[in-house]
Amino acid sequence: MVFGDTAIDNFYEVEKLPKTNEAEDVLRGGRFYGGMGANTAVVANNLGLKVGLVSVIGTDAEDYRNYMANQGIKMYLKGIFGDTTKSMFFKTPTQQISFFYKGVTEQLDELDPQSEFGKSITKDVKTVYMARTYLKMQKKVCQSYKDTKKIYNPGYGIFQFEKIPPRFNSIIKAADIILLNHHELAHLKRIGYNISLKPHQTLIITCGEDGAKIITKQTQIGINAYKTKAVDASGAGDAFNGGLIAAKLRGYDIFESVKIANATSSFIVEKWGCQTNLPTWEQVMERYKKIK
Repeated sequence: MVFGDTAIDNFYEVEKLPKTNEAEDVLRGGRFYGGMGANTAVVANNLGLKVGLVSVIGTDAEDYRNYMANQGIKMYLKGIFGDTTKSMFFKTPTQQISFFYKGVTEQLDELDPQSEFGKSITKDVKTVYMARTYLKMQKKVCQSYKDTKKIYNPGYGIFQFEKIPPRFNSIIKAADIILLNHHELAHLKRIGYNISLKPHQTLIITCGEDGAKIITKQTQIGINAYKTKAVDASGAGDAFNGGLIAAKLRGYDIFESVKIANATSSFIVEKWGCQTNLPTWEQVMERYKKIK
């Protein structure tokens, strides 16, 4: 079960980023489906998992709702009058600048999943994945799924922290696997926070083209990325998470699961958009076997 946001992404390619009070031509652009939660749900679904998505969505994204439902994702979406979260990315080959309009998706933090969708939402759930820092909602999820494996990826939400909220600590402690990229980890360290792992917990740090690191209380090990030509890195982390969940639920250990996650993310970076180059499980396994 995935708990996270949906969003509409607008990508624009430019030759260079303009300076203040200057302008540049857009070479090409497009509208894509996105959101940390929805991206992970769509990737995991394409890898053959039975996936449920708990989120909120605005009245402007009925096409997105239908798209996910038609793929077979079980939808637990609260419709809210207004606009779904929108992002704008202006990209050069080496740089980008981003703008976000929060829209109704921020109301996800006020959602009580059991009250909204009923207690049956917890039935037969093998793994819970929580995306971003919807801390009020996520604390309720941790309570409702106390005995279920939990994976937590706070994502770019942590850059809002000047100090660590108590709820964030409680969610970290409840998670079995914690996912961060190297920029997010650096920010947490800058504000004086270090994750203290319990014996059963695993911290995974994604490092882009440098692969990923697995950290437990006992050990630390690096996993190589699958080398490919990256066109757009957006959504790579979400695809990594989908691949990781799929591998763990198929019985792979954490080392092999991270290799499979790296192989999964390699497909997403080859095209623009977070959901436009979705691999099958068989395609992922072909690349996984080539990672040394």
